Amino acid sequence: MKKLIMAAMLLSSAGANAQTYENQFARPLHDVLADIQTRFNVRRKYDSDTVGKVLPYADFRIRPYSVEESLTNVLAPFDYKFVKQDAQTYKLKVYEYARRTDADGEKMLAHLQALYADKASWEQRKACLRAEVRSKLGLDSLIAKRVASKPILSKIRKFDGYTVQNFALETLPGLYVCGSIYTPRTSGKHALVVCPNGHFDGGRYREDQQQRMGTLARMGAVCVDYDLFGWGESALQVGGAAHRSSAAHIIQAMNGLSILDYMLTRKDIDKTRVGVNGGSGGGTQTVLLTALDERFTAAAPVVSLASHFDGGCPCESGMPVSLACGGTNNAELAAMFAPRPLLVVSDGKDWTASVPALEFPYLQKVYGFYGAADKVTNVHLPQEGHDFGINKRTAVYDFFASVFSLDKSKFDEKKVTIEPQEVMFSFGNKGELMPATAIRSFDALAVYFDKGRFAQLQSDLSLEKKAAEWVASLQLKDQKTAGYVTTLIYNHLRAVRDWHNDHPFTTIPEGINPLTGSPLSELERSLIADSAMPKEVHTKLMNGLRKSLTEEQVEAILDKYTVGKVAFTMKGYKAIVPDLTQKEEATILAHLKQAREQAIDYKSMKQISAVFEMYKNKCEAYLNNNGRSWRQLFKAYVDKVKAEKAAKKAAEQKQ
Repeated sequence: MKKLIMAAMLLSSAGANAQTYENQFARPLHDVLADIQTRFNVRRKYDSDTVGKVLPYADFRIRPYSVEESLTNVLAPFDYKFVKQDAQTYKLKVYEYARRTDADGEKMLAHLQALYADKASWEQRKACLRAEVRSKLGLDSLIAKRVASKPILSKIRKFDGYTVQNFALETLPGLYVCGSIYTPRTSGKHALVVCPNGHFDGGRYREDQQQRMGTLARMGAVCVDYDLFGWGESALQVGGAAHRSSAAHIIQAMNGLSILDYMLTRKDIDKTRVGVNGGSGGGTQTVLLTALDERFTAAAPVVSLASHFDGGCPCESGMPVSLACGGTNNAELAAMFAPRPLLVVSDGKDWTASVPALEFPYLQKVYGFYGAADKVTNVHLPQEGHDFGINKRTAVYDFFASVFSLDKSKFDEKKVTIEPQEVMFSFGNKGELMPATAIRSFDALAVYFDKGRFAQLQSDLSLEKKAAEWVASLQLKDQKTAGYVTTLIYNHLRAVRDWHNDHPFTTIPEGINPLTGSPLSELERSLIADSAMPKEVHTKLMNGLRKSLTEEQVEAILDKYTVGKVAFTMKGYKAIVPDLTQKEEATILAHLKQAREQAIDYKSMKQISAVFEMYKNKCEAYLNNNGRSWRQLFKAYVDKVKAEKAAKKAAEQKQ
C-alpha cells in the first residue's frame, strides 16, 4: 500500500518543475508555501488542506519584500487565508464567513458610525435593522406555525432559598424545548432572567450553569434556562447533528421568545424587570433576542460580543442576519438595546479581547445619543479565557443586583444544590416519557424548511445514528463516556466522509501501478487520494477510544467499521489451513488487525475490502515463507468444497 501511494505521488509530481507559459508556471501549493517559509524565515501551521492543490503563476505571486502580501496572493485562489499568531508564525485557514480580524471589526465599526451621528439618524438605522434582522432570520413564518399549548411541568424541587421545576414547552407541533425554572422562595413579584445556553461542555446541566441559576434565584430573580436545539433532550427528538444547521438559528430564537411569552403569563413576574443573559453561543442568542423583542429591560452577553465574529456555529450564524441593512455585526445589534442597561463581559484569551478598545467605546458612543453612556458597562478579564467562571458569574450577579434591585446578601454559590442531570430531564433518560405525538426525527421538520438545503445535514444525521448504534452495542454504564465516544466516532466518520468527497479519484493523475505494471484503476486512485488524509484524524480517534474503552471494546468498534472482516477472514484461513499452528494463527490475526485499523479511514466498502486484500496477500506470503504452499492449500480447499457440493447434490437427487 505504502509503495503504491509513494509511487503515485511521484507520478503526480512529475513535471511539476517544468514551468512554462503553456502550463501557467504552475507549482504545487505545498511547495510554494515551503519556499515562503524558507525565504522569510517564518513558521507555518495548517488548518486547511493543501494536498493536490496546484497554484498557477506560482512564483510570480511572491513579493520578496512582504511575507503577508505573498501569503495573500498565494492563498487567494483557494479561498484560504492566514492568521498571524506571533512574529514568526502564520496559521493557514479556510475562509470563514463568520470570522474576521480585529482590524476588520475596526473598519466595520468606523463605516457604521459614519451612517449615524445622532439619535435621530440612529433610530432610523435601528428601525431598518429590527425589520431586516427578523426578515433575514425567517422568524415570522415559523412563529406563525407555533402551537398554543401549556408547558408540561414537573414537580417542584425545594432547596435553600429557591425551587427548581422542569418544563417542556411545545413550540411547533410535536417539537418541544425543555429547560428548568429556578424561582425564589420569597413571595411577591420577581424579576425574570431568561438564560439561553451556550456550547460549554455539559450544556444547561453543568455545575456552573446551575450555580448561576440558583444564585440569581436566591437573590430574587426567576431564572429560566433551556436546551440548545439538538442538545440535551432536544437531541432525543432531532439528533445532535441538527444543531449544526441553519434551522437551529431560527428555532433557538423562536424557543427563546416562546419561553418569554410563557413566563410573562406568570403572576409572580415583574414585567418591568426582564433580563437576558448567556455566555458564548448563549451570548450571541442574548444579543439576537434583544434585537427581536423590546420586552427585555436588561441584558448581559458574556464572552461572546465582537464586531468581527458572528459566532462559529450555524446556530449563531446559519441565517444571513449580519447582511441586514447593507451589513451589520453583533456590536451594532447590541447597540440597538440602548438606552437600557447592558453589561458586556469579555476576556483576554478569545475574540472578545478587543472589547475594551473597540466594541465598548462604540457602544458608549451610541448610548451617548440618549445621554446614557453610563448604562453600558464592560467587565474585562484580561488574564482569563473562554468560560463562565466565577469572575464572570460575579459580574453578572453584580449587574442584575444593581439594575433589578436584587438581594446581594444572598450571593453564596455554596448554598446551591448541584443536581444530577437525569433529575433535570422532563422526558426521562432516554425520552421514554416523551408524548406520543412528539417528533423523533429532524425529517419531521422538513415541512417548515427547504429540504434541499439540508442534504448535508441528512448525511450527518445518518453518521450520528450509526455512531450511536455502535456505542449502544457496548452497553456502557457511564453515559458521559458513551456520549464522548459517540461524538468521537461521529467526528471521525464525518472527517473520513468529507475528505473522501473533497478528494475524488480524479485528483490523482492517471498512471501506472508500479507493482503490477497495469494502469492505475479508479479504486487504486481513490485509495491514494484518501490515504493523504491527515494522520491526526486517525490518531485522535484511536487515542480517544483507548482512553475511554477497554481493548476488547475498542476492537468491537473497529469491527463495526469493517463489518466484522477480521473474524470472517480468519474463519476462512482456518478452513483453508485446518492445521494452522498457534504462531501462524497469531501472525495472520495480527496482519488482519492491522488491515482493520488502516481500513477505518476509508469510506466505501470497496476501499475497505481492497485494504484487507493487500494484507491477505501479506498473510499468504507469510505462509509460503513458513513452508506452506498457499496455492496448493487453496486448490485443495476448493476441490474439497466442490466435492462436498457434488455429494450433496447427488444425495438430493437420490431422494
